[in-house]
Amino acid sequence: MFSFHTAATSILLTALSCFAAADGHQVQLYTVNFPPYTIIDPQNNIRGIDVEVVTAAFAAVGIQATISAAPWKRIIKNMQHGKIVGSLSCARNPLREAFMLFSAPTSENTRVAITTKEFDASKLVSLADLHHYQVIAIGEWGVEQQLSANSITHSTTPDIASGIRSVVYRNVDIFYNVKLPTIYQARNLGLLDKIKIHHFQDGGSTPLHLCLSKDYPGNQALLDQFNSGLSLIKRSGEFAAIYKKYERSDLQ
Repeated sequence: MFSFHTAATSILLTALSCFAAADGHQVQLYTVNFPPYTIIDPQNNIRGIDVEVVTAAFAAVGIQATISAAPWKRIIKNMQHGKIVGSLSCARNPLREAFMLFSAPTSENTRVAITTKEFDASKLVSLADLHHYQVIAIGEWGVEQQLSANSITHSTTPDIASGIRSVVYRNVDIFYNVKLPTIYQARNLGLLDKIKIHHFQDGGSTPLHLCLSKDYPGNQALLDQFNSGLSLIKRSGEFAAIYKKYERSDLQ
């Protein structure tokens, strides 16, 4: 006999099933301003390399990704406690591996030397060559830590804009930093035509990932879906097209 309890249970399960299906086709992520990977304008509109890559990869597997801005410390805390799905443009490190899942790389931070256009870079081949120049880097960033690990004497600067100005206007030979954020900031400062980018044979790069909370329900399956979508947009050429929008070919 079909009882009231059975009917109520059936209705509840149907409602939950509909909710789960709807929720399975959308995801809410959070990020901070990190141009050009994530760019948050004064009106709180969000775009950038990783924003476009992540939304395109999710769309390729039928998931709508919504991205909002939040303070980084709050994002990290909420991911540690499984309160949010995840964030964009994360670098992998041992501390984060304890509570984060990492996607296949969505982009990368290539480490380079920034000089004036007139600088003679003929002897700037490997990282060790920095020993011979006056070098500046952003304090406590990975690039600065790399200089310290290699015992390369350097001074520090608080941000990218001041690092660029130090090379262009002050007596600093090289600003050691990551490539695309420097290009983006130099363009905004109107100094892009004043600088030159130099790659090292051993400079390396840091992959950036979509990072998901290990404790948020369903995130392992979501990560697998995202990686599938990322493979799809790489094969279709959409991934490369996104990157080209943010990178100047004459600064390679």
